[in-house]
Amino acid sequence: MFEKTKLIMLGVFTVCFLAYSFLVGKFYEKLHVSRALWVIVCAVLTVILAVVFIIDLFHSRQNDDR
Repeated sequence: MFEKTKLIMLGVFTVCFLAYSFLVGKFYEKLHVSRALWVIVCAVLTVILAVVFIIDLFHSRQNDDR
């Protein structure tokens, strides 16, 4: 069964992927959001995804040691 961090990572990855899709497809213009702001949103989501991945890696290594 999935752990909480894996579910969080899956959700963050989905939102991050959609944000990058909006950036590439220029859908942010239809939402009346500036490109710089949308790049910041994508960067923040990427950092959150990396942090959750590191936390999950740390927890899985602790479980393997037991």
